[in-house]
Formats: sequence, C-alpha cells, structure tokens
Amino acid sequence: MATDLERLALRNAPDPPRPSDGDALRLLPLTPASEPAFPLLHPYVEVVYAPIVGPTAVLLARSLGRHLMATPGPATVSPVVLALALGLRATHDHPLGKRAALRHALDRLEHAHLVRWLGDTDLGVHTGAPAVNERTLSKLPPPARAAHQHFIAAFGPTAG
Repeated sequence: MATDLERLALRNAPDPPRPSDGDALRLLPLTPASEPAFPLLHPYVEVVYAPIVGPTAVLLARSLGRHLMATPGPATVSPVVLALALGLRATHDHPLGKRAALRHALDRLEHAHLVRWLGDTDLGVHTGAPAVNERTLSKLPPPARAAHQHFIAAFGPTAG
C-alpha cells in the first residue's frame, strides 16, 4: 500500500504532459503473476528485487505502480517523460528502441514477470510482485534473503 506521503505527493503533483497518440504507452493493470505477492510500492520490491533487476528497473516498477494507483483502469504515459522522470536519457525518436535505457529496464521487469507486453504500446503491469522462489532466493545476497524472510514472516504479502 502507498504511504500517506506517497498519496499526498500523487494528489499534489501537477498533471503530467499528455502524450500524443504516436508516443503513448498504455499501462494496463494485471493481477500478480503468482501468490504471495507484494504491491509494487512495498519495500519488498526495492530490497529483494533490486539485486535481480537492478536499481533502474526497481524505480521503474515503483513508478508504474504509482501511475496505476493514480488512474482507475488503464493509464497513459509518455515514454520520454517516464524515462526523464527516472533520470534516464530519452530520445524523442525511439524512447522504446532496442538500445534505450527505458527499454532495457522494461525488459528486466518482463524477465522478472512484473510486466508483460500486450502490444506495441500496451504494457500489462502486474499490480503485485511475487515473492521470489527458493531458487532465486538462494542467489540473492544475504541482506536481501534476510529481508525476504522478514517481510514474509512479519508482514505477510498481500495481493496488489
């Protein structure tokens, strides 16, 4: 769940620039890929998934989660604005091209089953990050493994 500070920031944030049809990325909420799962804004995603997908992809996952929280149903974002908001270089010609940093982060999220391409500009975003399996857990650094155990035991996962 979003903290009060995150909700306040969303409420007070200026409206993002509206993307034109040519450069719009449509975000569609999907149920978590598996259970148990943690909401994309939960610290589990940051602490446990960072060693798996990297810091840029974690920031992206959290940003996608905030976009979906702010809009009932599908959300439309500009890939250029999204990249720039994350501190990534973005070109207006190919913000989702094969060499684009945003595309690399999306590919890592797709590999981790947090997003799924549904079309050229339609991106399904799982509203919850599944708890990692034992095989993945064994490959994580000790602090991430400890965090996984802590969040599973202390807080229990919730569906996105």
